Amino acid sequence: MLSAQLPYPTCVQTRPKSPVFPTKQAGRLTQRTNLTRSQPNFELSRAAYLYVCPPDCPATHFEPQNHRFFALPSPFAAWPAISNRKTTPKSPQHRARRYTKLLSMPFVPGFEHDVFISYAHGDDRDWINRFLDRLGPAINRLLPGTVLWVDKDDLRKSRNFEQDIPESLTASAAFLSLVSPTYITRPYCVQQEYRRFATHIAERKQPTQRFGTPAFSADLFGFRCPILPLTDDSYRDVIFPGATDISFCDDISTFPIASPQFEEQLRTLLRELRSLLLRMRNHATPVFLYPPAPSREIADAHSALTRELHAQSYRILPGNELDPFPALTRSDLAVLLLGPQYDQSRTTERIVAQLAQLDIPFVIWPSPALETDGEVAQRGFFQSLIQLESSRKTLLRSAITPEKLKEEVLAILNPRAKIPPPAASKPRVYVVYDSAKASEKNNVGKIVYQYKDDFQFDLSENPRQHTLSLTQSDGVLLVWGEANEDWCAAEFEQMVRLATNPKPRGICLFDPQQSKVALAEQIRNSHSVFVAEEFGAFDATRLDAFFAPIRKAKAATA
Repeated sequence: MLSAQLPYPTCVQTRPKSPVFPTKQAGRLTQRTNLTRSQPNFELSRAAYLYVCPPDCPATHFEPQNHRFFALPSPFAAWPAISNRKTTPKSPQHRARRYTKLLSMPFVPGFEHDVFISYAHGDDRDWINRFLDRLGPAINRLLPGTVLWVDKDDLRKSRNFEQDIPESLTASAAFLSLVSPTYITRPYCVQQEYRRFATHIAERKQPTQRFGTPAFSADLFGFRCPILPLTDDSYRDVIFPGATDISFCDDISTFPIASPQFEEQLRTLLRELRSLLLRMRNHATPVFLYPPAPSREIADAHSALTRELHAQSYRILPGNELDPFPALTRSDLAVLLLGPQYDQSRTTERIVAQLAQLDIPFVIWPSPALETDGEVAQRGFFQSLIQLESSRKTLLRSAITPEKLKEEVLAILNPRAKIPPPAASKPRVYVVYDSAKASEKNNVGKIVYQYKDDFQFDLSENPRQHTLSLTQSDGVLLVWGEANEDWCAAEFEQMVRLATNPKPRGICLFDPQQSKVALAEQIRNSHSVFVAEEFGAFDATRLDAFFAPIRKAKAATA
């Protein structure tokens, strides 16, 4: 899939007699593509793009204007290797590192960038660029995956800076100001960039926010680095008051790059940056997501879940660790994604065995490919998971989409989230129905109208509240008329699994009647679920037996 097609610069030859575009049919610049058939869609950083060129174009790369470009064959042709050297991962850990790199997420969960670099464009750009060339690789060696946001002149034409910079400020974990006489006289640097970030930090440290704890009460989340001597010390009261300068200059001039003074201050900055980013990352709730390097069949679900968890400030384990078991014991939740291939190393089996002994919840999601193309051993392993008895296990169906999987996982991670209290202390009943069908809305309307005076009805129109409503309502009623039978089977299974006894559960059947009579009898015999048959004219008294115990239970607790 190709998107965000952008203008491309003049073709550049990487080496003699090897043009990037050998014909006049220029390639297209894109920010999203599929590298290989086994990798999911991924977003590239702003400074990295891919060229998609004709199928007969050689796979090469070059670096014009300090950007990384790759010339790749068209995705509509068979994909060869990116380069002539072999790219087959040598180990699962190698594949995990490669996959994590493709996802291109910052080191600190919940942010798009780790460090926002603020500087004045009137200062020595050559020195600043060389400083950034040293800082970026150095911090990535210490904290792999660290993302720096830098405002570069050569990128301005492709950006809306009135919107882009404010968004990048609030999406950055830390702020690094390269202070100079020019910097402190520029209203944009001080008022627009620093002031915005300082305001955001005040909000970030509110008691209800993630970093509103005593451990971060004294943190400024920023660093002040003078790069030219200043005659007036008043800037210290304006930019991060109370912070200690990490100076890259003396009273006369800027420290030359690679000089002993420069290296000493760079080590100090790296030490402080590493300490802050590590504490911020470790403050996130850990989630164990396995396998770390997914196969093609579960890559979409893995990528969607990884991005959502990261955006919600959860830390994902085991990462690139060789041994996943220590990470498992540190996690608040484990999520296992099962593809069609059996794990010959039996690591997944040992993880499940350890989960059975640990006091943490875990979610198991079998991919649709497991059901259709699963290996025999993998099918047997999944059957053993079905029979595994554990109150902490949540076994999902393969029909659950990656979007639904995200909702299930987030609902388990955030059990403190509450649905709004019912009006006037009425008992709350959650009605599950297919809101896409007008006839089903009519059926639900008949029920709600008859019982609205005694009950507070929540309708299944908000997917994000679905799991919470199933678990926290006083009763759950599934309404099935003309909706698809597969839809009903999936919702019924989820209701039985999540809306556990003694919570009253019921299913109300409407026309068409075919095959539903036998189904109603089967449900009565195999599940403790109330069944109401509303075939033909609607009769509210047929539902009295479902609502009576809910009303009685609410009265007993009043």
